[in-house]
Amino acid sequence: MLLLERIGGKFVVDFKSGFSSNEKGNTNRLLLVGSIYKNLEENYRCLLLVRADEDRNNNYFQTLKNSGIWEAYCGNETYANIKKHSGFDIKRWIENNIDWSNDFRSDTMQYFKDNKLDQYLKW
Repeated sequence: MLLLERIGGKFVVDFKSGFSSNEKGNTNRLLLVGSIYKNLEENYRCLLLVRADEDRNNNYFQTLKNSGIWEAYCGNETYANIKKHSGFDIKRWIENNIDWSNDFRSDTMQYFKDNKLDQYLKW
């Protein structure tokens, strides 16, 4: 988690790669932590930034998004928020500097594909 103070408010930011089927404990923790920060005198805004596109997440992400506690973003919205709050376009940097299919050996990429791990290389 990251605590951030900018003109216009204080933020608590949590970053995740994605939500899988085994996230109930993490979801409950985020709801608890977020509610504590929102109820502090400083009234933090809680941002959840998830790398994976929304269709690759599950109902635990939707629970947080609809909680009224977390402002939850995923996929391209996540990168837009990072740029908004940091001034750095990390999405463009990744697109210009990382090419997993050419950065890894072909047998490594094939292993990732065969084991459905290549989804984690999409940033």
